[in-house]
Amino acid sequence: MAQQQANPWIGPVIVAAIVSGVVALVQVWLNARREAHDRQRKLFDAAFEACMAYRELPYMVRRRRADQPAEERIRLSTVISETQRRLNHHQAVLRVEAPRVAQHYRELVAATREIAGAEISRAWDLDPSDSDADMHIRDIDLTALARYEDAYLTAAADHLRFGPPWLRRLGRRVHRRLGKWQAGVAPASRFDSAVDQHNNDAPDASPGNEAGAV
Repeated sequence: MAQQQANPWIGPVIVAAIVSGVVALVQVWLNARREAHDRQRKLFDAAFEACMAYRELPYMVRRRRADQPAEERIRLSTVISETQRRLNHHQAVLRVEAPRVAQHYRELVAATREIAGAEISRAWDLDPSDSDADMHIRDIDLTALARYEDAYLTAAADHLRFGPPWLRRLGRRVHRRLGKWQAGVAPASRFDSAVDQHNNDAPDASPGNEAGAV
């Protein structure tokens, strides 16, 4: 009995099926990753917006109406409580969705409550606004929050970009150290050294010395 010859099309068909399956799985993974990143991007944005809302509270308290103290006290207390609730909510959700981003957000929230919270307390102690001139508030300084905001936004951007976030953090660390090294130990050029030597050897011809010589 003659040996049955193998079908030459079986191999290519199997390979094509495997390639199609791999492509389909990669496409599913990319779609899932894109949807997850869209959801997290909205979450990061909402979390940051809650911090910005808390920063506005000192101005809102300072600009409260003077003719309705009880109503304004209730209204602003409700706004403050709602803002605090949003901050706590975003901290909890970020802790599950992106732990490293949540760490920076927790630091941002703590600093915001400490710095802006002190301004809120001071605003309650001041008289409410009763004129248009009081709308111009220039004695509230929240610039100390900038570094916490930058740290949070950088962590959120690293999380959303493709690739491992630790690699980008390592690149930034190396870049900063390289910049410090270049600024601190880079030798002067030969031209600068020659100019300095010439200036040191030249006689002092300043107007003050000329007058003293006479």
